[in-house]
Amino acid sequence: MKTLITSGLSFLMAIVLLVSCDPNEFDKSGLGLNGAPSEGDMSFTITPKANDPFRFILRNETPSEGMVSIVWTLGNGTVLQGNQVEAYYPLPGTYDLTLTITSNNGQATSKVEPVTQTETDYSFLDSPVINFLSGGSSAVDGKTWVVDSLYRGHFGIGPADGASPDWWAANPLQKSNGGTYDDKFTIKLVEFVFDFQNNGNSYVKDYQIDNPNYSNGYTGPDESDADYIVQFTPAAATWSLTERDGVNYITLTSDKPSFFGFDYGGNYEYRIDFINEDELHLSTIGGDDNRWFNILVREGYERPVIEKPLEAKDVMDDFEGNGNIEWIQGELIKFEAISNFAPVPINESANIAIYQKGEGPFEAVTSVFEHRFDLSERNVFSMKVFMPQFNDYETECQPDWITWIPNKKLLPQVDLKLQDSKLGGDAWTTQQVRSVTLSEDQLGKWVEVTFDFSDVSDRTDFDQVVIQFGMEGHCNGGIFYMDDFMLNQ
Repeated sequence: MKTLITSGLSFLMAIVLLVSCDPNEFDKSGLGLNGAPSEGDMSFTITPKANDPFRFILRNETPSEGMVSIVWTLGNGTVLQGNQVEAYYPLPGTYDLTLTITSNNGQATSKVEPVTQTETDYSFLDSPVINFLSGGSSAVDGKTWVVDSLYRGHFGIGPADGASPDWWAANPLQKSNGGTYDDKFTIKLVEFVFDFQNNGNSYVKDYQIDNPNYSNGYTGPDESDADYIVQFTPAAATWSLTERDGVNYITLTSDKPSFFGFDYGGNYEYRIDFINEDELHLSTIGGDDNRWFNILVREGYERPVIEKPLEAKDVMDDFEGNGNIEWIQGELIKFEAISNFAPVPINESANIAIYQKGEGPFEAVTSVFEHRFDLSERNVFSMKVFMPQFNDYETECQPDWITWIPNKKLLPQVDLKLQDSKLGGDAWTTQQVRSVTLSEDQLGKWVEVTFDFSDVSDRTDFDQVVIQFGMEGHCNGGIFYMDDFMLNQ
């Protein structure tokens, strides 16, 4: 066997698309020879293509008499045919190259030692998804992403086979104390580097607290959160991109956990649900077998502010399927339509809403509208409420970190707050609040309450409604019921 290798090869591929040249015709004039080919008789050359370190000319130098086929196996899943072919190796890796010759009387295969290519043809990786992720081969420093903390749903959870955070979606800045909003995630195409900068701490789910990579885990201010802030120094990591059934997945690989947002556990493979130059929507199966969602934006990107029209539209929900309100449950244990368990005057409707709060001091239900409220003529809201007698309105409980709210008890009270959603997590600084507290003889029955905003009818910035039962600032749970919420004519 005679082999001449005139240049080293190279290339490691997760998925490779190779372009082969057309099979060359060869002389079949010796098909009647009695001899069979042998490996010792075979020879070929491997020559780099001029000015192209990623393409190689493979030429068979074996005498051609009696040959039926000449097959090159490139070691990367590609098979070419012909006396002379061109092989393309765009990524780093090691390969076994073989030549198989079949004649009229037999077959022989010749192997060479494994060959290695150390360079990457980044032009091969020129695709919209890769360029969006990393900035492409021209972005030497890669592209840096951050959590879109001002966007509702930047963190969320839903069913494993779901496409949206149906069970919970984080409100703007809801996880401000979690140590994740200052994290940076840089994706580089060169050497497929993933650089995770967390400034010393990270946010993890409670079932990750015993991970030996983390230390000094402690809960955030909201002890009902079931999430932990941990001290953690990320290690060097790489990323890879795969496609399955038309869907792209990015996988992070490192000696330590490497993740986007906060650590849900799982295998650190993220489904790319949406991507463009400025936004990256990801989801992954966490260690709890649920799907966790994460929205990132390019560092420095600011979402355009879309001014909403000022309109005197109806605002209502009767929980019978009529209305124009999309409620955001937030951290409430439950907020949903149920059958009316007390269909008596003044509320004989079939359905009502149950509002169940847990130990969180600021739990509430919210709705953001596509218009701003014109309160110049319509400025009184009303609703029917049912506050059970069985709630514990006497026990005092307040988190240690809350010192500015004197209330330590669950109260038979409902608050309606109008806010400007444009400020995200700081929307509360714009709010106007109207409160109604029921007397003892009003408990255990339906009561209609109103919220009058006529004194701020000149405000034109409200587009967000917040309903909060039980008063805020304490850690007592409770159950309440409501129906027929509306802006009166």
